[in-house]
Amino acid sequence: MGLRILKTLYKGKKKIGSASKMVADKAGKAGFTGTSKAITGASKKSHSGSRQVGKFVKKYPKLSSFAGGMATISFLDD
Repeated sequence: MGLRILKTLYKGKKKIGSASKMVADKAGKAGFTGTSKAITGASKKSHSGSRQVGKFVKKYPKLSSFAGGMATISFLDD
């Protein structure tokens, strides 16, 4: 389960990074440089956050599997 979380995390990080880069480029070309900087900054922070989560999952695979299972149960229960 922990490895599955890591695999999903890497795929999501790649998609978020490419989409935010595309949106930031469009905003910059349209003249919204402040918006472009904000998007780029948010993208960098989400990247560093996902790296920290990845390190945690590698260090504690059983705990991350438990957390993923609890989140799934609470999602399906509601």
